[in-house]
Amino acid sequence: MDIEQFRQMAAAETLPRKRFNKLFCIGANKTGTTTLELVFNALGYRMPSQVEQEMRISLQLWQGNLLPLQEFCARYDAFQDLPFAIGQAYVQADALFPGSKFILTLREPDAWFDSLKRFHLKGVLSRAGVTDTDQVDEETLKDKNVYLYQNYFYEFSKHFTAVVRDGEVEYDWDLLYDREHRIKLYNQRNEAIIRYFKDRPDDLLVIDVTQEQDISRILDFLGLPPKLNFQMPHLNRSK
Repeated sequence: MDIEQFRQMAAAETLPRKRFNKLFCIGANKTGTTTLELVFNALGYRMPSQVEQEMRISLQLWQGNLLPLQEFCARYDAFQDLPFAIGQAYVQADALFPGSKFILTLREPDAWFDSLKRFHLKGVLSRAGVTDTDQVDEETLKDKNVYLYQNYFYEFSKHFTAVVRDGEVEYDWDLLYDREHRIKLYNQRNEAIIRYFKDRPDDLLVIDVTQEQDISRILDFLGLPPKLNFQMPHLNRSK
């Protein structure tokens, strides 16, 4: 059975059994979100193009406009990556789509940070003319089109450089690839997500896909039969 045949078979099982509103993977980038995308697709859930998702809703959400997110997500079943991989987008998704389920993908923090740096150096930072993260400052990214459109990656990066000093928000670009700072933010967000769902254990699955042999825990979480189980794929490695 090829992947498309499996997907058709799985959809006949998953869609009639769907007892949740939407399914959101809310783990940080480089924690297995692309792997979850493949799993969701294989199980027959309708998913948007990642590029279209980011183009349509990320910047609008970061600017406080929830309408594009509400309208866009209404058309699909499952989502991963940006904008759900950073900040409190999970809170907004939860409010707009009550009865949804959330999967928090985790990874050992130092391994996560190393993977993130490699991924950016091979991609967006390379297109910005950077060969080392120590070279990155605000001017490296501002008014540049290194991903999707001008200033998209700049606005994304500002989330990790913001600090409050004397009651004012400032942006310290030395923090963007500071290991201690980024791991602290990574851990704090994961802890905040777990606290947010602490009284709703049926709505959140916390998983490290690198430690899973198959997708059985995901099937259990979604109330799907064991016959849909398959080996956990491991995609988008940075090495």
